[in-house]
Amino acid sequence: MQKEYLNPNIPEGENKERPENARWERLLEIASRANDDRPVLTSEYAHSMGNALGNLKEYWDEIYSHHRMLGGFIWDWVDQGIYLETPNGKTKVAYGGDFGDVPNSKNFCLNGILFSNREISPKYKEVKKVYQPILIELEETDSLRLKITNRHHHIDLSSYKIRWSISVNGKKEESAEMTVPLVLPGESAYMDIRLKKALSQKGDIQLMVSFVLKNDKKWARAGFEVANEQFCLRNGLYDRQKMWKIPTKNSIDASVEEGILSLKGKGFALKWDLTLGDAISLIYGGKEMYARSADLSPQFLLQAFRAPTDNDRGFGNWLADDWKRHGMDHPERETKSVEWGKNSDGSVWIRVVTKKVYAKGSIVSIARYTVFGDGAIDAGFEFLPTGELPELPRLGVAMALDKRLEYFSWYGRGPHENYPDRKTSAFFGLWDSTVSDQLVNYPFPQESGNKEEVQVFTLTDSNGKGIRVEALDKPFSVSALHYSANDLATTSHNCDLRPRSETILSIDVQQLGLGNSSCGPGVLKCYSIEKKKQELHFRISAITKSLGPDML
Repeated sequence: MQKEYLNPNIPEGENKERPENARWERLLEIASRANDDRPVLTSEYAHSMGNALGNLKEYWDEIYSHHRMLGGFIWDWVDQGIYLETPNGKTKVAYGGDFGDVPNSKNFCLNGILFSNREISPKYKEVKKVYQPILIELEETDSLRLKITNRHHHIDLSSYKIRWSISVNGKKEESAEMTVPLVLPGESAYMDIRLKKALSQKGDIQLMVSFVLKNDKKWARAGFEVANEQFCLRNGLYDRQKMWKIPTKNSIDASVEEGILSLKGKGFALKWDLTLGDAISLIYGGKEMYARSADLSPQFLLQAFRAPTDNDRGFGNWLADDWKRHGMDHPERETKSVEWGKNSDGSVWIRVVTKKVYAKGSIVSIARYTVFGDGAIDAGFEFLPTGELPELPRLGVAMALDKRLEYFSWYGRGPHENYPDRKTSAFFGLWDSTVSDQLVNYPFPQESGNKEEVQVFTLTDSNGKGIRVEALDKPFSVSALHYSANDLATTSHNCDLRPRSETILSIDVQQLGLGNSSCGPGVLKCYSIEKKKQELHFRISAITKSLGPDML
């Protein structure tokens, strides 16, 4: 029998006063009627315009919990932009208004899970994952017993084989293939994974299970992955807590001149503006890590704005309009206090209180930094939202880093961009990329490139030297781009974006979810940012080589 899901009762969208937000609830009510046996098929239940398609998994948890719910239609399969060559030789993905056409619907034709040239987007990967026809569950963690449910309606699972692997700290330690038992449509079977060696007692341990085609099909080659699932067998983040708390004994020379605090130790130098409360220079191994940017000059800049997605602009522009009315993109910054001193172990502490002031509210940041003798910096933040604020787009800090730090590696969800409500298809692993490749080239620029549940990452130069950032209490969200949020928010075509030389690093307590429909429900409450005290805690340190198998 097909697994009966508990009804997760999808929460109301943020924009709950709009009547179209009740569409899904009405369909569920019809599907639940005892005196009705009609199938229920939804139209345009998900609108994939731009960086979108959040909470698709929640929709399908609901669909699988009602036997009369058949599924639905996503609007749309592919973007319908028209490629033009501009006078300066660039290629523009043109949309409404680019041909002198009045009236027009602007970029409303760009709502596919594929780009206009049929390239795959991160949205496509999420749809593939959520739609996969095989449910894989880990029934028993100790014995690694899997429950496999066939969600095909007409075929068994004999055309597949299973591949599984165990990774520790992102490094594959063991893998094998298994023959799939006979599982008829709608039925389930149990399978046990037999390990050749015992699991490590330390580290972050992940089990990956994949169903791949045994033979070539007309639509795919043998080995094509049709379904997959990842299971965390052991969270290694907590193993490293004790190690992080051990301070170095190296001494630090501290001096103050003209309001600038200078700290020097073995292999590092740090300068701090005691008037503004900003770090203005960080040198590791003789190389400057920070970049000087006129509009992002403060390091550890409190950041609560993101470039609006198409869903944020959505039906009635209600989120993006709120952000504009509240001045989320250009707050006033006030430095309330800056203090510093030495700890008994020789480390130096710095405490900075700043305030971002918006139209009717504010966010206070209480930052506490501890600088150790080897240059490692523990950075802890308390964010205190007060007054009248809109739904927060994000909450965290931003930094401008030197252009040499182009190589981006991280342990967290990836490799493609992912968000709180669109991460089902993004798996935990050790991923490598470049900052230049982080922007997803949405024809209408918007928020892009986020990575969820990151435990540790590095930004390095071509010689493997740079910075390493580790989560100290809980994982965070990260993006590293050659664009600021305002760069993306103020450009209407991706061909007109001008990448900065510096890297804009964003580390967030949380990003607001993407939501699912530009024409209907907003972001679900469970994926919004609570306007209460929020905390962020991480360590920055120097590295001499890029992340490898032993980086945790």
